[in-house]
Amino acid sequence: MKKFISLLILNGLFSIISAQENPMNFQRWNIFDINKVRTEFNNTGLLCNGNQQSSALARQPSFEYPAGSGLSWGTGVGVAVGAPLAQDPGVVGGYPNPANDYYAFCDATLDEGPAAYWDEEHFFPYPQFVNGGKAAMSHQTETWPSVWPTNYPILNDEIKFDSTTGWPGFGKNGEQLADQESFSVVEAWGGTDQLTSTGPAYPNFLKTQMVIRGMAWEGTLYEDFIVWVYIIRNVGSAPIVDMRAAIHADFSFIPQFYPGIGYDDDRHYYFPNLQLAAGTDDNGYEESPLGGVIPTKDIPWGGVVALRMPGPSKKVETYDAYHFWQAATTNKGNGARSDWYFKYNVENFNDPEDSDKDGIDDDFDHNGVPDAAEGGQGYYLGLGADGIQNLGSGKFTLNAGEADTLIFATIFGTSEKDIKSNAERAISLYQSNWKVVEAPKAPTVESIPGDRQVKIVWNRKSEEDPQFEGYKIYRSQDGGISWGTNTFKDFDGGVHFIPLAQFDLENGVKGNYKTLPQYAWFDLGDDSWDQLKGVVDITDDFEYLQVGDSVNIFIDNNVINGTKYRYYVAAYDSGNGIVGPLENSFSNNPAQMNNTVEVVPQAKTATDNLNEVRVVPNPYSVAELWEQGLNDHQIQFTNLPESATIKIFNSAGELIKTLDHFSNSSVAPSIEVWNLKNEFNQLVGPGVYFYYVRSSIGDKRGKFFIIL
Repeated sequence: MKKFISLLILNGLFSIISAQENPMNFQRWNIFDINKVRTEFNNTGLLCNGNQQSSALARQPSFEYPAGSGLSWGTGVGVAVGAPLAQDPGVVGGYPNPANDYYAFCDATLDEGPAAYWDEEHFFPYPQFVNGGKAAMSHQTETWPSVWPTNYPILNDEIKFDSTTGWPGFGKNGEQLADQESFSVVEAWGGTDQLTSTGPAYPNFLKTQMVIRGMAWEGTLYEDFIVWVYIIRNVGSAPIVDMRAAIHADFSFIPQFYPGIGYDDDRHYYFPNLQLAAGTDDNGYEESPLGGVIPTKDIPWGGVVALRMPGPSKKVETYDAYHFWQAATTNKGNGARSDWYFKYNVENFNDPEDSDKDGIDDDFDHNGVPDAAEGGQGYYLGLGADGIQNLGSGKFTLNAGEADTLIFATIFGTSEKDIKSNAERAISLYQSNWKVVEAPKAPTVESIPGDRQVKIVWNRKSEEDPQFEGYKIYRSQDGGISWGTNTFKDFDGGVHFIPLAQFDLENGVKGNYKTLPQYAWFDLGDDSWDQLKGVVDITDDFEYLQVGDSVNIFIDNNVINGTKYRYYVAAYDSGNGIVGPLENSFSNNPAQMNNTVEVVPQAKTATDNLNEVRVVPNPYSVAELWEQGLNDHQIQFTNLPESATIKIFNSAGELIKTLDHFSNSSVAPSIEVWNLKNEFNQLVGPGVYFYYVRSSIGDKRGKFFIIL
């Protein structure tokens, strides 16, 4: 449990900014990585940095989906708050230049580079909530302040903490609600542009403060979204009137910050019944930053779903889709100035694509009739991957010391139907007051590599769940991007992998789930349970499993030595009549104690001779089943000793490559990999090759063939 200290800050910590001090020095970044959505966010409310104006400053993952794919889809996501210029001086931190005839104040948790917002960093993080080099997250106590403040700055109201973990959670009494959370407190201050101003800076801003949280959950129901909470607080001495807040969502398919590839138009949709703003690629064709082309099926849908907006209605009252730079200074664009951003994008004033002037863009084929009424275009076309969407609140007043709350989820899916289904799950979670429906507790899994064999061992804690039904075992050969070669889609378009193995309680509950028709795709098993059971004894060498633990064992004999595999064991239940069966999802970090492991099968290292040294495959062919991709051409020298030198010659007797094998740095102690490239990093041609292995225990000569 952390220690706490009471802090009272009567004025903003940086109410007076000198030319030498920059409160953004306390900005920190960290990564949400507990489910299928990964993003690097900061403690000032910017949820990704896909910097399209300076790609060298971009940070990945920037809403990577699915986790481990290496493909990010976020350019800039954050929140803007503002109000018309006519405010009591007691809520104004600084006024704009009178000569510029400003329309409104507008402060945002955005940055000009990634977010197409025309001002820099309008909120600074309070340093008393910062420790070390990362933003504070619930699962990393080293990121917490060494001494937590017990009161919020300026208003001095109490911060509540989880009585078990010591984390300042979002629950009524400070309970931590999610499996992974973030927390920061920020104050408006006018932005970093003022620090480099050579004349009067005019740092215009309102006296507001925000408490910002992120919340992510494990489990198949919640693995496709992260929830964000922004509590907007008036720390001035008078009411802020006619205030508005908006979600700024800039997703691209694929973003411009990836160098060396093309990018094209995206479609942006708004589904008002879900308050879901989402998009995807226009034509299903995108170059991949990893090489080649992204398969159409792997281009997701992504966006935001508003769960609660500030204001009396608590609903979305404005929706604007617009281009980053086209028509920027008009009511069709993004204003090119913060007050015009408030007018044209937050208020959505007089937008030509808002046919009935109700604040919601609805006429994207520009014929004066709502698209839904005529069955027309139905989406905004963001040319050059430059489309942005804003979801805005209605007007509201914040009296001095009052707060209002904005909650939304950043959300993804494999199709329109899938992202809508995931949005419904986020809405249901919010409406249930964050009551999570969980699968059985995920087992703790460990692995034992062998010669052309992997043994998977896991504890039986999952079986204590009264609705436990069985286990599914999944295997990946691409670092967790895919979990098998065969897939199927559920009724909402969600893609599921068929497990490598399944073990079902012999209790008569089998076949496809029947109680709720929408979950009839879920396979409960066939009453078959034939994996081994055992007990950990003192001779076992496990990191997490303890002597005496009851365990299940699965042996995979269909593996290739030297190939890196991931496995995860998912416990599943039989459903409860409210939702269908649930199963555990995989972990993004197999190095930690969880249900996911990474392992390389291998033979033992040679100790007295080199008789068993082999080249596999031999002959080598691109068409070999073990070949993982065009960038993974390789052969392996197996059954090596702990150290050896391997020389490879072509048929003319020319030395083309020398490999130095060391057991502590190779893919496996007895294996050395060759990528089929010579000393000049060029792929070799087809033909016969000869190798010579030299070591302290002897020499070995042989040959192999390459067929390209």
